[in-house]
Amino acid sequence: MPAVDAATLRRMGALAGARCPICRKSAGPRPENPVFPFCSPQCKLVDLGHWLDGGYRVPGPPVSSTGDAETLESKGRTDGLDGNSQEEDE
Repeated sequence: MPAVDAATLRRMGALAGARCPICRKSAGPRPENPVFPFCSPQCKLVDLGHWLDGGYRVPGPPVSSTGDAETLESKGRTDGLDGNSQEEDE
């Protein structure tokens, strides 16, 4: 791993003094804390739960999964949720 200067580590929040974004407790620096920037695995899971239940959102126009399927069909594509992209034979 390349050497990183102290200023870079401070910007990354990797030095002592960083706070857990969930409970605001002290979160140890990266080398000693595998769940950084969280203080514990529990806080890491709470954060994941916020993302999964829609508590955190990225701004933008609403997206409809049915609209996505219709768009794909109109382009002659038959991909499903399995991630395979295939063109329909004509």
